[in-house]
Amino acid sequence: MTNRSRNLLVGVVAILALAPSMHGQNRNPVGGRPKPQKPLDVPPAVVVLQVDTSEGDSMRTIIQRDFDYGDRIQPLILDSVTLGDIWRPGEKRINFSPLAQTRANFLVRARPTTAGLHVEVYDVPQGRLRQEDYFRLPKRAPNKLPAIRDSLSGVLDEKALATNEALAANAAMRDSIARDAAKPVPLKTTRDRASARRAQAARDSLSRELDRRDVLLRAAAVQDTIRVDSAFARFALKDSIVRDSLERERRLGIHVVSDEVERWITGTRGISATRIAFVQGTKLKVVDSDGANERTIPTAGAALSPSWHPSGRYIVYVDADDRGTRIAQVDLRTMRPRLLSASNRGLNITPVYTKDGKSIVWASGGDSPAELVLASANGEDSVPVPFVGRTGFETTSPSFSPDGKQVVFMSPVPLTPQLYTMNVDGTGLRRITPVIPGKRSYRTGADWSPKGDLIAFQQQNGDFQVWTIAVKDRVMRQLTSEGENEDPAWAPDGRHLSITRRLGAIGDPRSIWILDIQTGRLRQLTLTGDARLSDWSPSLRPAY
Repeated sequence: MTNRSRNLLVGVVAILALAPSMHGQNRNPVGGRPKPQKPLDVPPAVVVLQVDTSEGDSMRTIIQRDFDYGDRIQPLILDSVTLGDIWRPGEKRINFSPLAQTRANFLVRARPTTAGLHVEVYDVPQGRLRQEDYFRLPKRAPNKLPAIRDSLSGVLDEKALATNEALAANAAMRDSIARDAAKPVPLKTTRDRASARRAQAARDSLSRELDRRDVLLRAAAVQDTIRVDSAFARFALKDSIVRDSLERERRLGIHVVSDEVERWITGTRGISATRIAFVQGTKLKVVDSDGANERTIPTAGAALSPSWHPSGRYIVYVDADDRGTRIAQVDLRTMRPRLLSASNRGLNITPVYTKDGKSIVWASGGDSPAELVLASANGEDSVPVPFVGRTGFETTSPSFSPDGKQVVFMSPVPLTPQLYTMNVDGTGLRRITPVIPGKRSYRTGADWSPKGDLIAFQQQNGDFQVWTIAVKDRVMRQLTSEGENEDPAWAPDGRHLSITRRLGAIGDPRSIWILDIQTGRLRQLTLTGDARLSDWSPSLRPAY
């Protein structure tokens, strides 16, 4: 049973238990007026009609999963017979009668068009259209491999035919030589015998030449096959890359539809059209927020601490080798990593973009404690400049407020790592995590919520766990308790976090999980390898 289902069951039981007492109070007001009850936060139930007939991850399956993972909508799964009674593809009218026996609040119908999807949301109790719009989707790439295979096979067949004709001509020549050799030759005189020897030598020479030609023809035929196979493999690889890229963008377009429909229904845009960057071993990886399309991003060296650009086009990260670390960024359109010239090999860690995306801020150190420095994100700076909010003591792990006017960072002051905030002009410095004399505390890895009200971080008290602290009143809340949980990163909705989670013993593989801070629901995102240090992208749009 999921956390959400368990919460709903508890809520229903509570209402049923409360009903008799409330009824008695209404009949007998001596006991006083009943206290008002807080309404249950029950997500609206939504039915998604069939969109296409694709096997596996059909559009309908993707949209339903998006609603489920967003935690604001409950996809209501109906059997195929009931769905057929409600609506069949090609029909215009929707029959709302079968939905009267369900708890559906809304119905979503998405119909393919030449350019994408026409999406409608219906209010089920009222039986009327609530909102509709048209969405573009990247087209699926046509499968060119059969045509390419046929074309290359045709070329190979023509070459094979020419080879066979040449071999047949050589064979005919051998037959002619054999017939000449079989003819009787007078050997009476010395001249006759000399002439016969010369004729035999000529036939032997021609036979050897024919054998050499056969060998060359067969070798050329083998090479033709190898070249055709190699050409097909190159075409297949290129076609696969193009098709995979277009399929990723198409799925992203479907996620955009899900997020917009979620906004229509709940007032809050969903987080399906996002991706999560993380590190697995030494590799930088990116995966869709639903766990699909995991892929490795090329880097110069080993990767650490990825962070997204506000546009979603770039990722900045720490590039490590035997000589130390540098700051690097990769363009996700060209897949080309580039080392930042302003960071020399040494100690360079925890890079993030400023909110306008024009600069990169990271912690740089060496013989002295690491402090925050800044350089242009376009790589034009040759050396970094001190960040305007330098404190004079060690500062790492910066994260900016949504308006870009403040920054939260970690510093080991007074004794152990604590979280501090300050304005980007260096004023307003304050420690926000409390320090209790005699009680050990260790707080780091801060990430400022997109809503600006909370800062997520990891706290060590035995194992690391994920906490939040309210910016205004500094109220702290522990979000995890089982296993070890670190590296919180906010989703664009300010409700979900990606975290690094390990449930086994120290040394066991870690994985990336998604945490809904409102319900406590946890969902495992990565399933293989040792994954950590995640960062959540902004909302993305497909490249049409």
